[in-house]
Amino acid sequence: MKVLIQQPRLPHYRVPLFAGLTQQFGWDLTVVYSSHASRDESGIEANQGVGFHRLNLTQRTYKLAGMQLKFQRGLLALLRSEPWDAVFLEGAQGNLSGYLAALWCRRHGVPCIWWTKGYFEPQNALRRTLHRMQLKAPHAFLPYGDSTHEFLKQYGVRQEQIVRAYNKVDVEDKHQRIDLLREMGRCMLQSVFGEQIPRPLIVYVGRLTAGKRVEDAIQSLCCLANDKGTRATLWVVGDGSRRGNLEQLAHSLGLSPQVVFAGRVPLDGDAAALSVSDVCVFPGDHGLAINIAMAVGTPVVVADLPGPDGEMVIHGETGWRFPVGDTAALAEAVLEALHAPNRDTIVQRAQQEVLSRRSLSCYVAAFREAAQRAREICGVK
Repeated sequence: MKVLIQQPRLPHYRVPLFAGLTQQFGWDLTVVYSSHASRDESGIEANQGVGFHRLNLTQRTYKLAGMQLKFQRGLLALLRSEPWDAVFLEGAQGNLSGYLAALWCRRHGVPCIWWTKGYFEPQNALRRTLHRMQLKAPHAFLPYGDSTHEFLKQYGVRQEQIVRAYNKVDVEDKHQRIDLLREMGRCMLQSVFGEQIPRPLIVYVGRLTAGKRVEDAIQSLCCLANDKGTRATLWVVGDGSRRGNLEQLAHSLGLSPQVVFAGRVPLDGDAAALSVSDVCVFPGDHGLAINIAMAVGTPVVVADLPGPDGEMVIHGETGWRFPVGDTAALAEAVLEALHAPNRDTIVQRAQQEVLSRRSLSCYVAAFREAAQRAREICGVK
């Protein structure tokens, strides 16, 4: 099959997924993206594709009523140039070029799949209207997780259009290379702390942006020390526009020795850091680092926010959750993750969840099913 996948950018963690689609199913795959890496972007941009074609299109951003609409120039011309058997379009509401591409596919009978993260959050009238328009165009939908299903159905998407899938990185690979990752992690620790590694060691992995609320993790150290008598160290792995503010906050609280900023790390550095830490925290917006942490056997503490990226963290079963913004509750959850009698059982359940139902091999299979579903709905044999 000749397949086009359009997405906003091409981070390195997508390469195993696309390689799997070409190797397992023989797809003639073209991936369209726009290169616009910045400090606030997640993931290292891929510099090569294995087994699939890459096409970097210029992207423009337009603003409408507080929204950012992204348009990739040349996407429609590319659709017209080849006889595509299926077209996947990734993105949220701001994917203007994807919406126009979906309309083109609908008009010309090309099977189209919307690959999306949508979930319930406060929506104004304009956003609700745009959702209704946008979600009428594709033939099938490949959501990031179960949390997206009800969101899609609220806007008129039928159950038979939705393929069950879970957004993933290659966690099987991380799990298989756990010994190598731990050795890399120990080297990273020694380069920062020397021979005396502080314990307990809390790690945050991700972007340093406002939505991630890393300041809550820093402030929770005070709760741990003052209320719980635990002097912990926070290892912040990642970069972003908020780094200067976070460093200033740690200094103002007298926590500079206990808060260490690693910056952006090389490939596999995130998994390595997670594998040698005592607990990892995600105080704000969730991300795929949660999957990696669960795969390498590190207890996970996440903010109780909606959305598919953290839905597999069930409090007391596969991890710990706390009310977003409550730093005392975050500190309490961290202590539970460190000392709960059933800690090992919870970690094992989490590992099983991401390595079985939420594996990369399952994700590859879901893409094939979504293409088949779209072709059936579109009436293509």
